[in-house]
Amino acid sequence: MSRRTLLKTVLYLASAGLALYLLLPQLPGIRRSLALVAGSSGPLLVAAFGAILASFLCYGELLGRSAGAAAGFGASIGRRRRRGLGRFFTLRLTVVIHGAYRVLPGGGGASAAVTYGVLRNRGLQPAKVGLAVATMGALIYLALGVWLLLSLLYLVLDRELNRLATAGALLLFALTLAAFVAAFVAQRRPKAVRRVLSGILYGIVRPFLHRRWSRRKTEAWSHRVVSWLRDEVRVLRDQLLGNPRRALQLGGLALGYWAFDALCLIVVFLALGVGFSPVEILVAYGLATAFGNLPITPGGLGTFEAAMLGTLALLGYGPEAAIPVLGYRLFNFWLPIPLAVLLYPTLSFGASRSRRESRKG
Repeated sequence: MSRRTLLKTVLYLASAGLALYLLLPQLPGIRRSLALVAGSSGPLLVAAFGAILASFLCYGELLGRSAGAAAGFGASIGRRRRRGLGRFFTLRLTVVIHGAYRVLPGGGGASAAVTYGVLRNRGLQPAKVGLAVATMGALIYLALGVWLLLSLLYLVLDRELNRLATAGALLLFALTLAAFVAAFVAQRRPKAVRRVLSGILYGIVRPFLHRRWSRRKTEAWSHRVVSWLRDEVRVLRDQLLGNPRRALQLGGLALGYWAFDALCLIVVFLALGVGFSPVEILVAYGLATAFGNLPITPGGLGTFEAAMLGTLALLGYGPEAAIPVLGYRLFNFWLPIPLAVLLYPTLSFGASRSRRESRKG
């Protein structure tokens, strides 16, 4: 990555963050809620930090177990530690990954590249590193997809939504469910899935882009999407179906990653004394996190906040909900960035010993 690209990304993050955290409180109705900050609970804010830490620990353990399984030495923490993949290392790597996701262009691709480079430096073979990263990514986003489906189902069954909001929730539910079905059908009939996806995309996008969007371009894009879905499902099938116990453990860690992150949001609401329903917060979190993971802005900056506050508004929350949401983003989005800068140089410690162990093994 060039210095110019990095500088543009940093400037974008700085300007967007400044706009988000300084201009939003000036909107009508939000200024008065700033008084909530003065009465916030210090112990609960510490608990919110603990929830984010637990989320990172789940991610790190999932990464360590996936790497261990791919490299052939399983989930044994002793063997992982000898290979340089102990829990403290995977926790540091997790923080660096999340910092990279929030700063570097490409989001998930950039963080995957960081993960690949660090694990390769520990002596793991390229194919095994790729398998570990694919397994972890598939589990993480499968858990988020299930959470999104449940959130949409709640919104559909909630009588308070108007017709337009209900129609939107039904559409998103159908699209998410269709993505799950397409991922598994792509294993057996990839050409059929590609043909259907290409036809749908061409029919939707062509009227807006006209000559800039050809059928050939649509088919190429559909081929990439179907290939990615097929590879992700194959990784899950090969790595998990043969060992149900390991599948439950890894699935629990993937769900725990999101659950502890959502717990941080709930604790921030408690710390600021803003009334809420836990179920509604979890529903809004599922929708906002899914939108925030789309490759629109680095780390979902702005996208997550807009989706979260919009969903809460639909559920009847007032403007005071913006303060705990922005407070949660201090833990979730901004905290990993300086920590990643501090921890990245430490990831090379012990790398030479890990490579020697790898050659012995």
